[in-house]
Amino acid sequence: MSTQNRNPRTGPAGATAAAGRHHGLLSTAVRNVGIVLDTAARVIFLGRDGVRY
Repeated sequence: MSTQNRNPRTGPAGATAAAGRHHGLLSTAVRNVGIVLDTAARVIFLGRDGVRY
């Protein structure tokens, strides 16, 4: 009797990028600017308690 891997993985488990989903430099920059603006809005409207460290 041999042991066989029934669910072979093609890549690492977890929240990894899907194949063929590499974004360009512009979309990455736009996403990062959105994150910064969101964080700044949370600090302004909610104070320091609105941001988790």
